[in-house]
Order: sequence, then C-alpha cells, then structure tokens
Amino acid sequence: MRRTAACFLFVLFGLSPFPLLSQDAGPLAVGDERRITLAPGDSSEFTIELQTDQFVYGEVDQQDGDVRLSLLGPENEILATFDALDRGPEPFVLSSETSGTFRMRVESTEEEATVRPRVRLLTVEPVAADPSDRLDQLMRPYSGTDRPGVVVGIVKDGALRLSRAYGMANLEHGVPFRPATISNIGSVSKQFTAMALLLLEQDGKLSLDDDVRDHLPELPDLGDPVTLRNLLNHTGGYREIYNLLPLTGYRGEDGFDRSRAIQVVQRQTERQAPPNTEYNYNNTGFILLSYVVERVSGESFDAFMRARVFQPLGMSDTRVKMIQGQVIPGSAQGYVPEEGRGYRTARDLAASAGAGGIYTTVSDLARWLGNYAEPELGGAEGVRQLTTSAVLANGDTTGYGLGLGVSTRRGRRLYAHTGGDVAHRAYLGYYPEFDGGVIIMSNNALFDLGVGTRLGDVFFSAELEPIAEKVAEGGSVEVAAARLEALAGEWVVEAGPKVTFGVADGSLTIEVEGQARLTMVATTDSTFAVPSVEATITFHTASDGSVDEATLSQAGETRLSRIDAGVPTALELAAFEGRYFSPELEVYYVVEAGDGVLSVRQLNMPPIELSPRGDDEFAGSAFFLATVSFERDGSGDVVGFTVNNVRTKGVRFRKES
Repeated sequence: MRRTAACFLFVLFGLSPFPLLSQDAGPLAVGDERRITLAPGDSSEFTIELQTDQFVYGEVDQQDGDVRLSLLGPENEILATFDALDRGPEPFVLSSETSGTFRMRVESTEEEATVRPRVRLLTVEPVAADPSDRLDQLMRPYSGTDRPGVVVGIVKDGALRLSRAYGMANLEHGVPFRPATISNIGSVSKQFTAMALLLLEQDGKLSLDDDVRDHLPELPDLGDPVTLRNLLNHTGGYREIYNLLPLTGYRGEDGFDRSRAIQVVQRQTERQAPPNTEYNYNNTGFILLSYVVERVSGESFDAFMRARVFQPLGMSDTRVKMIQGQVIPGSAQGYVPEEGRGYRTARDLAASAGAGGIYTTVSDLARWLGNYAEPELGGAEGVRQLTTSAVLANGDTTGYGLGLGVSTRRGRRLYAHTGGDVAHRAYLGYYPEFDGGVIIMSNNALFDLGVGTRLGDVFFSAELEPIAEKVAEGGSVEVAAARLEALAGEWVVEAGPKVTFGVADGSLTIEVEGQARLTMVATTDSTFAVPSVEATITFHTASDGSVDEATLSQAGETRLSRIDAGVPTALELAAFEGRYFSPELEVYYVVEAGDGVLSVRQLNMPPIELSPRGDDEFAGSAFFLATVSFERDGSGDVVGFTVNNVRTKGVRFRKES
C-alpha cells in the first residue's frame, strides 16, 4: 500500500558514503560509451560540461556486478544518486539548474568481485519547453522494450487531453504499455472506498460517525469508540496490518485471507493512540471498511463497487481485485528488482481490497476526476466530505480527508494520493480551482512518484503560482562552524532509520542509514533544507542550549532524536539474551549476543542485527524491528521489550527464558 513518510520518503536521499580511492576517467560527451574496471571499493569519475537548463540522460550497464552512480554539481554538491538495480542498465537523469562542470561518480558496491560496467551518455539537450516533450524526457528511464513501463494522462477542463504510454506492460510476452492498459493503482483506491461509505450514508443505511463495532461486533471493545470516519481518515489507532505482519516473518507477496485484518484488531489489547488524537496511515481500517460495505449492503465488496461507484461514472474497465492471483484481462504485470537478475515478476499484496486492489485505466480515472468538477456521484456534499481535511481532538488538521490527501501546491488546492502495491505504482492529483489533473500508473516498483507533482508544474504552469526562488539561489545563510559541529552527530528518526549529520566544507551534511550523504543548505542557524528532495530539517534548541530534538518536514512532519549511546560491553549485551514471546503475534524471538553485536532471529526471517541507540534501546531494519526498547524490573533484570516499526507501535514481547 501507500508507503510511509517516515521511512519510505528517505529513499529519496540517496545512498552510502563514497570511497576514498577515485580514478579520473576524463570528460564524457554525448554518444560516448566507456567501459571501466573497478575493484571493490573503487570509483571512477567523469566530467560533463553543461549549460543552464539542460536535460541529461544516460545509462550504466551493470553486466557483472552492482555499481552506484552519483551526479555532483559545480560546487561539489551531490545532486542525485542512482542504485536501484544491481544488474542491467541503470538509468540516470538530471536537469541542470546552472552551468559549469558536473561530475558523474561510478562506485563499485561489490565486496569481492571486480566489475566492468559500461557508461553511456545518451542525451544532453535543452530542457523541453513544450509540456508533452518534457513528459517524454521525464519518462526516458521507463522507456524501451527491456523494462517495465508507465502510462500518463493529463486532464483539463473535463477532458483527457493527453495520454501516453512508455515501456512494457509484460516483459515475458513482449507486450508494450498502451494508453488503454489496465493497471493496479494501490492506495489511490482508498478514495473509492470512501465514496462507497458516503453512498451508504446517503442511503440512510449507516452514518460515518457510527462505531465500527455497530457493523463489525466481533471487534474488541478497547474503550472510546472508533468511528467509520476515524478509519476513513487514519485516526482510529488500530495496528497497521502491512507493518505489523512483517514482525511475524510475513513478506509482501505472501498470501493470507482478508479476514486477517479483523484478526489483527481482535488480538490488539490496546490502541496505539486514542481515536482522533493521532494521524497514522493505516490499511487495516480500510480493509475493515470493505467488510462494513458488504454487511450493510448485502453484496460483495467488488459487486457493490462495480454497481454503485464504477458503472454510474462509465468506468467500464475498472474492477476490484479481491484475491491474490485473480486474473485481470488486459492488465500490466508488476515487476520488482531482483538481486543479480534485473527484474522479476511480482504478486500483488494479498487481501488489500478496500485499502487497495483497484485495477483501472487512465480514461476511467479521468472520468473519476470529472466527478470532482461536476459531482454526479455522491453529489456536492459527498465531494465536500471527501476533500475536507480531518481535524484532530487538539485542533490540528491532518492534510487528509476521506481516503484522499488534501493540500496546496504553488498556491492552488490539490487533491492527491499515491499508490504502491508490491510492484505497481500510481499517482492521482487534481487541482479543483482550474479543473486540471495528472494520472500516472506504472508496473515498475522503481518508479519515482515524485514525478506526479512535477508534471503538474509542467502542464499547469500558467494556472499555478510562480515557483519560489530556490533556497540555494539567495535564501541561504552562513552558520558558524561551532554551531554546525554542535548539530553534528548520530540521530534517529522516530521508529525509523539512523541519520548522521556531519560537517563538510562549511556546510551541514545528512546521511540516512544505508543511503547517501547529501549537502544541506542553511536558511537559519536551526533550519536546513535538502533541496534535491524537497525536505527540511529544523533543530530545536533547549533552554540549556543543548540540541537533542529535530523535526523532518517532508510530506508531513517526523521527529528526530539525538542518539547518546556508547558501545555496550559484552557483559551488558549478554543481559539482553533470551527467548521472548509476543502473545499478540504468537511469535517467539531469540535474542543473542556475539562478537560485540546483539541480534534477533526468528524462524520465518533472517537474523537481524541490532545497533545501540541509547540506554536499553536498539534498532534493526525499518520493517522488521525499527526500534527495540528493552524493559527491566525493579531489580534491573531484563523482562521484555517493545517494538515500534514505523506505523505500528508498542508491540510487546515478554522474556520467557
């Protein structure tokens, strides 16, 4: 389903630090193809002379091992990194914002083997002024017969003005993506589920303010009622199913029945937060809502959606995929990168109906956007409810309506949602003030959904307010070296990865765990922008002058905390060893200490190494064990631990031996 801001937006930051050994491979011109040899840890650099506003496209063909490519600007700033595939052609793109000498660094990521990649610079041309030509440039990485593709639609004034397809819908059978290709839109589906609930409310069969237990009485009574509205705007406080199940060893393509969502809630002994006090993106709630639709209407969820939502709008090629493996004629097969093999086919998430699972076309989605402009289905009141941001108990707005994000872009209101199944990706964005929309559907797990808002900027530049002058072009300030050093160090994202801030050439740098180091731009002595990923870090200074808290602003806000952890001794680590059990998950974990490292193992997952983050607190990988907080009794003995993993918080394990 849709990925979380705290964890998944970080992949935009790039990858790991560069090695010290670098070979100068000289200038690179259009049409050049260079084969280089890299021993483990080596890198090679090329230079490219660019003018302002030039589009660059090329590929690094990884024939015998994985490499990482980074593009650096004239001031030695890291502009972008590329390391999505470990075999085959790795595409790279850049649009220059200034003139000068740019560098392309190719680094081996292999630990033992020597690699011999081929570097090809295919295009250097002016950034296209015509929007459709600019679209072709932005879709170059997804074009060709050797890679999964994408279809893009542009809606304006109630009509689908442009529809273009790129790449392949099915690699095995050589089927290209076409404008009429049917594809999975993942969590973009949530707004359709919300419309189903609104229609049932208008029928007088339910109220969005009903307790969900009025319709699903098998759910436990955990105190204050969770309403259908809470589920629709992600404020219900239930466990998030696709973040919880990985703690049991579940992987995204594993199969399970839709009733698992009910079981997840039934086994929850307390909520993560009281209803309507916290926004926490949640697929469990939307799967539960699909059951509510069935029980209230007396029809299967897919039959109700077809008869009441899709058919009235003429969405004849749209349907809900109810089970994993269900055949959808004419649909795009999803593909994910596979280590050492390029791409492989992927199955969809199991049991996602309600939260995802809708297959549709660009033309059908254009009809759906038309209903925002002229509300026939649900009427003006239904659309108003869909597009009104939720307000928490403390008065804060969430920026999310009913199954739909509600925000502004360049001074204009924007209704938007992204979607991600295991392999499929989607974006649907609509600007109601001038009736314009962007539709994207891809079967490539590596597709960059950030293109959605950029295409809005391209096609609707006249309707949007001018882009504000970039921070790096006049809004930056100088920060004293002592202040930068005070901010540097190891930090951690709330229930997420470790972040290291450093100082280089008078600037603060950021490096997300397992990703690349990027240079930040200071706008004050406490606020730093990461222009290449549209993120901002704000450091908070306490009354005593210490700085131990910060906020990441990137499609929402996420807390960061400074890590104050030494290296535990072997004796200290040994205190955590043992066998732990979670009654909620019915899963055992074994915690072991060895070679100065604490690790966790469980039958259905590989061993996970834990790194210290503070007193009795450790961290593993984001999906399995983002943070592990051990608990002690009055005597100081370890008696259990609690796991927080991005959207799922407070899963308890007790020590049994």
